[in-house]
Amino acid sequence: MRKRLLPAAVFFLATAIGLSLAGQLWMSSEDADRLRFGQLADDAMERVEARLQLHLALLDAARAFMTVEGIDVPRETYRTFLAGLDLADRYNGIQGIGFARVVPTTAVEPARSDLTERYGDEIGIWPETDQPIRTPIVLLEPQDERNRAALGYDMYADETRREAMEKAARVGDAQASGAVRLVQEIDENRQFGFLIYLPMVGAEEEPAAAAADIPGFVYAPFRVGDLLNAVLLEEPILPVRVEVFDGAASPENLIYASAENEGARVEKQLSTDRKLDVLGREWTVRLTPTPEFRRIGSNYPAALLAAVVLMLALVLALLALVQARRVEAVAALNREGERNLAQKDLMLREMNHRIKNSIARMLSIARQTARRAENLDEFVERYSARLQAMASAQEMLTRSTWGRARVDELLSGELAQVFGEDREDYMIFGPEVEVDETKAQALGLTFHELATNAMKYGALSETNGSLVVEWKPQDTDLEIVWSETGGIETDPTMARPGFGTKLIDATIRGELSGTIERSMVGEAFVIVIRFPLGASAERVDRAQRKA
Repeated sequence: MRKRLLPAAVFFLATAIGLSLAGQLWMSSEDADRLRFGQLADDAMERVEARLQLHLALLDAARAFMTVEGIDVPRETYRTFLAGLDLADRYNGIQGIGFARVVPTTAVEPARSDLTERYGDEIGIWPETDQPIRTPIVLLEPQDERNRAALGYDMYADETRREAMEKAARVGDAQASGAVRLVQEIDENRQFGFLIYLPMVGAEEEPAAAAADIPGFVYAPFRVGDLLNAVLLEEPILPVRVEVFDGAASPENLIYASAENEGARVEKQLSTDRKLDVLGREWTVRLTPTPEFRRIGSNYPAALLAAVVLMLALVLALLALVQARRVEAVAALNREGERNLAQKDLMLREMNHRIKNSIARMLSIARQTARRAENLDEFVERYSARLQAMASAQEMLTRSTWGRARVDELLSGELAQVFGEDREDYMIFGPEVEVDETKAQALGLTFHELATNAMKYGALSETNGSLVVEWKPQDTDLEIVWSETGGIETDPTMARPGFGTKLIDATIRGELSGTIERSMVGEAFVIVIRFPLGASAERVDRAQRKA
């Protein structure tokens, strides 16, 4: 049992040690990945902050330009200035840079005149408002379909934009609005946006008390998705997925989520939240690694180590199993050798015992035959016949692998030997029954004596006689009925029992532990032999006939 458990013990021990090392490597890899991803998150945040500072610098440049040229600067002059900045190609993410003029609600004509003069069409100021002032967009470049849709829009009419304007006027510096839907969102690809307002106050001037106290705002509209995609898609592309919340990280505050490969699994356990100050607005930026992050540096070494460990543990277990099997095979060969030696010794003893028994039986038969024989020829004839019966039974046993003989073969062999092969005046039948060696020897001798008596003194001594032999199991016994009919009136052996009769009785009672009864049933002389068959005998019903 211990040898059988050895391969399993080797396997589990080697696996435990190896997986422990792989687990430590895995944990180390996890810590390294966490640190590495923290650095990537810092890099992403730095990119966003740098891009916002760059855009803020553009707004400062635009305010300085309008301070020099005046807020009534011609559109062509302003467009030429912005064209030199090359916003579309160099500053992805910014929608444009414009100017919103502050006018009283009751006196919007100067603003409407600005729009007409700069863009040539009758552009109204919208929407309706109940506020005391209006801040319509009177200048916005570069002009495209989106930006044209924003001309004349009164940003002060919207609460979110209004709060950012008032704060910018009070602090005298740039301020960002909360998340809004830009009026430029005129197609299906709608995004959240925000605006940065820079009040038109001089560098030496004090901040205004309110928006109504300044001439207007230089501002820039941003589409959040365009801005962050421009940052994240710069080379080298960062393997991060970004979600941006305007304020706390909650579903209702989500304003941007970067695209994710279909079916790709992101590593949520490495996700990190960072706070970003966007000119007075606090954004929560959630960064999560993409599958590409694992490919750059991952837990593959730990997984590979675990696989190698399992393979080595399996090899060790197989080697231990082979060794255990080899030891078991050697032990089995030793046991088999000892068993064969014991079996040979037993066979020799049994052979010696059988030879002694056979010699004793032959001597007994010789003595009894000599007493009854009239001369030497008669002795030789009777003694030879009886020895032949013993030999036939022994030959039948030798042919059997298990040292057993069938009753029908014993009986037919002895009758053919005594009566000859051509006799047709006897019949035998019964099921197939096997008996062991001792019973086969005794039955063979008994059948020989009964057949000899039937031929010399019984029914088969006459031409009109017949013999029927039937056997059948009775519970645990075997019953053999020997019935002779015709040719005789009484049983001659009962009047003067000879050695054959005595030999039969001694064999049945002594060696078979059975009984024998002789009787006349009508004209038939019947002999009934019954003896214990034994639990190990095999029985198969099969009728045997000799006609």
